[in-house]
Amino acid sequence: MAKKQLESMAVSVFCENMAMMLGAGIGAEEAAGLLSEDSTRGEFHDAAKSIQKFLLLQSGTLSEAIAQSGCFPAYVSDMLRVGEGAGRVEQTLRSLAGYYASRSRLEAKLKSAVLYPLILLVLMGVILGVLLAKVLPVFTGVYVSLAGDLTVSSYSYIRVAYVIGWLALGVTILAALVLITAVVASRTPKGFATLKHLAERLPGLSGIAEQLSLANFTEVLLIYVASGVDVDSAMEEAGKMVDNRVVAQKVEACRRQMKEKGAGLATAIYEQKLFEPLYGRMLVSGARSGSLEPVLERLTELFAQDARSRIDGAVDRVEPFMSAFLTVTVGVALISTMLPLIGILGSIG
Repeated sequence: MAKKQLESMAVSVFCENMAMMLGAGIGAEEAAGLLSEDSTRGEFHDAAKSIQKFLLLQSGTLSEAIAQSGCFPAYVSDMLRVGEGAGRVEQTLRSLAGYYASRSRLEAKLKSAVLYPLILLVLMGVILGVLLAKVLPVFTGVYVSLAGDLTVSSYSYIRVAYVIGWLALGVTILAALVLITAVVASRTPKGFATLKHLAERLPGLSGIAEQLSLANFTEVLLIYVASGVDVDSAMEEAGKMVDNRVVAQKVEACRRQMKEKGAGLATAIYEQKLFEPLYGRMLVSGARSGSLEPVLERLTELFAQDARSRIDGAVDRVEPFMSAFLTVTVGVALISTMLPLIGILGSIG
């Protein structure tokens, strides 16, 4: 049995293929066997093989087989258990496939959002290191050869250049270490949760964290509704998946309104402003027309797209800031080294 959980895209591929084969009338154990045969040796192959073996030997359900494999997030087996109870296994698998495909895209976007500034910081560190180790010593040697010894003013300028260079290099290394620490911490559940809480409190990242949480909540809500769960239970279970403080408070307010005042899901979301008014109105219209699921699916796409756009915007704002920081630092350092040379050449002339 594989010990490492599958990545989000692998989970999506598994659920999508299982849904298609179940829809074609193929049994779950045969479908899992086909997936193991068609995949190369690795985590995906081992996961499918483990599920097939359990279904053949234990005669259990697909949700039980997935749970015992240890290769999938607990959320997958929990949702399938709900789908099996409602007789909507195929629909639940398709919803899970979409959910984890969307999650994979967001994870890739977050990784690139961290990797790009990290590469810029490394390049900045190299440039500043070359400036301090190679360029400034050359100018110092030129001054010594021209003037015999550094004058007091020339030494002051050179010292300013070195101070600016070392400070900039220190800031660059510190920022790179912070990003590296964040990348390492994100690989563990506890570290990832800590980073999420920090992001909620940073002015530039709080909006992104809130939108990501909202997109996740909407998609989970869609899966529960599509699996045949009543809206009250769907709202309660989806609320458990929310890890953002602002979104969690609004979800709880919606739940109270639904429980105490008997409001519908769409009405509660609209009145508590969980979604923006335009999107809330879309949900109300969808509920009244009997098309709640398609509207939730569309809103999930919109929220995920908005989250990705905000991440891109944050990365786009970082690049000019870092470029300006490097340009100003190198420029001031070089000017500080050139001024004494200009003075010496002027006195010689």
